[in-house]
Amino acid sequence: MSSATGGLKELHDLHLQYADVESQLDSGPRQIRVREKIVAKKLAAIDAQKENLKELQKAADHKNLQFKSNEQHLVDLRAKLNQASSNKEFDIIKGQIEADTTANASLEDDYLEALETIDAGRQQLAELESELKSAQAAVETARQEVATEKPKLEARMAELKTEIAGAESCIPNEIREDYRRLVAAKGSECLARVENYACTECFVEVSPQQKVLLRSAKATKCKSCGRVLYMEAVE
Repeated sequence: MSSATGGLKELHDLHLQYADVESQLDSGPRQIRVREKIVAKKLAAIDAQKENLKELQKAADHKNLQFKSNEQHLVDLRAKLNQASSNKEFDIIKGQIEADTTANASLEDDYLEALETIDAGRQQLAELESELKSAQAAVETARQEVATEKPKLEARMAELKTEIAGAESCIPNEIREDYRRLVAAKGSECLARVENYACTECFVEVSPQQKVLLRSAKATKCKSCGRVLYMEAVE
């Protein structure tokens, strides 16, 4: 492998390393944002569950009030039953008592069922609150990890910038400006390896003239995607 070819490969490797470190640096804040969204969803779910429990409790209280009111009504009917002045009146009041007793039994069942639903809702709320604590802890952990890793990653990026600047000496003057534009536009994809005389990024075969340049370990640009081409080994 010639020094020129090796220089282009080394330069490409440095760009790839830089892109990887940059990705790691960017991923930290993204992970925090993802975890913060989870926390926000848990808070919203807790608020919704609390509101749901309020409505369930309100409905249960209404059923209980109806039950107690009906119970008092039954007490009044039983008192009237004892004071009935005729068999007909007695039968009417007795029929009302039986109907109201049946209705009240159903109402009591509904009330007890409502209480069970409330208990289940409270358990669900407790689970949501536990999940919220875990989600908040995950956010704090991510923040600490990012704060710890950020200086290291930034230092490594600075090192790689210096190394890249030094390795760019292998770029011929005639394509240096094009190379600069490629770096600005494509980052680590500014260079491409050639295999079987085809660009490994766009898979377009190089021209005969470019084959001569590549065999001479000279940099050339892909006529399809514009990347600076190089071969790892000159055939």
